[in-house]
Amino acid sequence: MFTSKTDPDNIESMASILILGGVIPLVGALLSQFGFGLHPCHFCLLQRYPYVFVILVGALSLLVTRGGLPWRFLVALGIIGLLATATLGVIHTGIEMKLLTYVGGCVAQSATDGSLEALRASILAAPQVPCDEATAVFFGLSMATWNVLWVGFVLLLVALQYRFDWRRYVRAHH
Repeated sequence: MFTSKTDPDNIESMASILILGGVIPLVGALLSQFGFGLHPCHFCLLQRYPYVFVILVGALSLLVTRGGLPWRFLVALGIIGLLATATLGVIHTGIEMKLLTYVGGCVAQSATDGSLEALRASILAAPQVPCDEATAVFFGLSMATWNVLWVGFVLLLVALQYRFDWRRYVRAHH
């Protein structure tokens, strides 16, 4: 795992939770996309961005003293990132279940060389992926729903680790 700036022999659990909490679903999403050909819809792509933020915040938390105000601020930012992707997952699940209506166009990613012609060609050639149909279902739940459950699990780990870190590093030094 990752080590703390203040004590290199000590594993930095909160950073590990945040970093792995973001890396694992991103690897799963990329593996499903490039390994199994499950093209993401617009909301699938949106749910990935907060995970990149959570990974970055987790990495930054290694650079500050555990339990200090900057560390707590970074942990709070990580929680906000997790809540953002969970919110997008709930909205996406609602759209898939036809509880919410989404009228935007859904096109899987469109890489271009920067020219208008390339963008137009990329959009026309991109697979149409509707946001209101689950691309894949595992154990009766869509990937969007699994995203929400994953975030719940990671938030539980963050809460338990924060409680431990609070007792050990913050309260002990007051």
